[in-house]
Amino acid sequence: MVDSRWITSELSTVIHSVQRPEASASPYRGSVHQLLPTFLNDANPIELVADAFRTPPANRPWVAVNMVASIDGAIEVEGRSGALGSPADRAMFHALREMPDVILAGAGTVRAENYGPVHLDANAQARRIARGQRPLPRLAVISGSARLDPTSRLFRNATQRPIVVTTESAPANAVAALRDVADVLIAGIDEVDLRDAFAQLRKQELTTLLCEGGPTLNNQLLADDLVDEWCQTISPILVGGTAARGAHGPAMGTANNLKLTRVVVDDDVLLLRYARES
Repeated sequence: MVDSRWITSELSTVIHSVQRPEASASPYRGSVHQLLPTFLNDANPIELVADAFRTPPANRPWVAVNMVASIDGAIEVEGRSGALGSPADRAMFHALREMPDVILAGAGTVRAENYGPVHLDANAQARRIARGQRPLPRLAVISGSARLDPTSRLFRNATQRPIVVTTESAPANAVAALRDVADVLIAGIDEVDLRDAFAQLRKQELTTLLCEGGPTLNNQLLADDLVDEWCQTISPILVGGTAARGAHGPAMGTANNLKLTRVVVDDDVLLLRYARES
């Protein structure tokens, strides 16, 4: 399940057809206060994200993950992430989407949510151009089997060609059909090799990447020690039950340690940023 609680109809259909709030061009400035690294009243999420220190490795992009969860770690309430969101979380979500050169999602997430092209408002695009970035992030999809519909709105309505990452064993006809509508990267034989894929993205001077899930892809990133930044919203809700976690899959063996670099509070909601120590 993707952390798409604030993706509007322009970007994708919503999980289980839940109506999400419309995106706003103006930043949320309600009661957001930064507690770490310095105290700031009425903090602007766009500025907080832009000011974060990110130096990509030489052989791959800087990789960030953004998720929301309840106090007890659930990323959904009855299959829906919308109940976990808040206005500040919404603002941080859009601020983070403005940051990367690439937005990454798994094929299951793309199919389940009927992903469309990435959209940012004019102000966000202007800020990206001022930083030397393209007006919009590229969208990359992981699909080991290349089972993506080349006529879907992801490809049909794109203002720039999406990137599809697949494998050597993917059916040749499926790969050929995708090459007509996307830039296809081959990484791995039977399973996608994320390290190889990210190295290819880095060679294209794509230096920052935001992963939007789902949990299986997040877990693969953790297992390969590819997560440099994890942004976590903690919603003041207790869910219980068997709800999914932000990363799900085989045990990693060795835990990955990150440093807490930002704490933002909005009423009872916590917005945390953890990052790899340089």
